[in-house]
Amino acid sequence: MRIVIAGGGSGGHVFPAISIGEEILRRDPGNRVLFVGTKRGIESKVFKNGNYPIEFISSSGVVGKGFKESIRGVVLAFRGFFESLGLLRRFKPDLVLGVGGYVSGPVVAAAFLLRIPTAICEQNAIPGITNRVLSVLAKRIFVSFERNLAFFPNRKTVVTGNPIRSSLLTIKKDYASPKDVFVILVFGGSQGAKTLNQSVPKAMGLLGRRNVYLIHQTGERDVEDVRKAYEWFGIRAEVVSFIEDMNNAYRRADLVIGRAGAGTIAEITAIGIASILIPYPFSVHNHQLENARILEKEGAAIVIEDKDAVPEKIAEVLDKILHWDKLREMGLRAKRLGRPNAAGLIVNEIYTILGVYQDVRKN
Repeated sequence: MRIVIAGGGSGGHVFPAISIGEEILRRDPGNRVLFVGTKRGIESKVFKNGNYPIEFISSSGVVGKGFKESIRGVVLAFRGFFESLGLLRRFKPDLVLGVGGYVSGPVVAAAFLLRIPTAICEQNAIPGITNRVLSVLAKRIFVSFERNLAFFPNRKTVVTGNPIRSSLLTIKKDYASPKDVFVILVFGGSQGAKTLNQSVPKAMGLLGRRNVYLIHQTGERDVEDVRKAYEWFGIRAEVVSFIEDMNNAYRRADLVIGRAGAGTIAEITAIGIASILIPYPFSVHNHQLENARILEKEGAAIVIEDKDAVPEKIAEVLDKILHWDKLREMGLRAKRLGRPNAAGLIVNEIYTILGVYQDVRKN
């Protein structure tokens, strides 16, 4: 079985792609998976070690851009479409799966033209325009939330959850044994987040508690400023531009402070960890706020809108929830929302689309 998985731009698209690819290869080492992305996205960094085959096409975003950037995005999308035609003719996949990001559009559209079966993944609570268009072409639509069913035809839509890296599923949180120090993991996605970088160190200074330890991913631009801020407030912290080993970071963490991208939501619910979510305010259709509200409604997270995420507010929330009983309750509620077998469910559906027999002992 030969599968192309197209998507990228951010970790929220790349890591689900890897999870699905790993599951396809686990089912049968004879299967072939080719990833398709752009050189501008995080995939160029994640795949640099050569562990997974990847090809790059031209593509760029259109929605939410200025006039010139939108025109450029359209031109690149057309170029990417023709590049995809050549790529697909060479690789000859049995199915093309779009996992989101602007690279998905040209590849899935090219596959449809070549009469190659297609499927798409929608990770967010509110679908983007690309997936709403591609849903017309796809044989299956894999969604993360029940509420997504309102946006797509029910006959071909399956609620699977959002796949996460399989290695994260080995993490077991134990709030039954309180520790002397609370470990707080702070990250704003793969690129960092200015609001978190500016407000969280000051909030920790206002909180004035010494039984905390921070692991803070800042992105390249702010790493030195954030490191100096923690030092100024006398807060112990590991400050890095990019966390290479998220397994270790999640395993150590008792609380997450972060954005509310689909990948983050999937990971903290699969692991079962309490969170303070500060959604990115300029996400398309404000989907990050909608993602976060789902957890908040179930008591699994506290949501602070970006405009309200001042140090005083973050410190106030931290003071209320930095108690083992509270973190345990929120973590268990998050765990109940998780769908750890999302990748397996998606691959089951791919096998069904292609009419491929599966040995049940491998599933």
